[in-house]
Amino acid sequence: MPSESVITVTDLKKHYGDIKAVDGVSFEVGRGQIFSCLGPNGAGKTTTVEMMEGLRTPTSGSIEIFDVDVTQDYASISHRVGVLPQDFEPFERLKAPEAVAYFGGLYNRKMTKQDVADLLDTVVLGHRAKTVAMKLSGGEKRRLGLALALVGEPELLFLDEPTTGLDAQARRGLWSLLENLRDEGKTIFLTTHYLDEAEKLSDDVLVLHKGKEIARAPPMGLI
Repeated sequence: MPSESVITVTDLKKHYGDIKAVDGVSFEVGRGQIFSCLGPNGAGKTTTVEMMEGLRTPTSGSIEIFDVDVTQDYASISHRVGVLPQDFEPFERLKAPEAVAYFGGLYNRKMTKQDVADLLDTVVLGHRAKTVAMKLSGGEKRRLGLALALVGEPELLFLDEPTTGLDAQARRGLWSLLENLRDEGKTIFLTTHYLDEAEKLSDDVLVLHKGKEIARAPPMGLI
């Protein structure tokens, strides 16, 4: 087990009548790790991450993030968490700097023009600063989503299938960004159905199938 856990999930379940979307999952995520939750569509990945984000209430089990019970007081740690949802779409008619500045206001963060420019440079989007979101490529939109997830300067990132639908070059570009963020000390919880993505990025991998854990190990252990 990681020596310093950011996330501790114990016997987590989410049932909808007879449907067991998540059925008894347990794991820990250590500080500074990229932890991947791997599985096909319908495996329970998004339901798991949405419970950790405080968006769904577990049927049973426990979730602690930064030693706080998420089901009781997620609000107290929400400022330490950044989220990129699976179905993220930017405001179509805002330019990237406008979107970042707007989200800064939501986080009560006063961002200078230089702060905004630096964040866009972090996600390699500075060169598209004058382009409205509707004209960005799919990969650029995901990078903008990552920038918005980083606005609050979070310690922990939840990224739900961030590279789905991207071409190979865009995927590799996003992988490089995530590796850089880990190197800066951020903890990343990533859902994916790509085996190569989990192998490339992960310090630890949880494999789900029909809501159940079927494997848990570092990538080389799974291979």
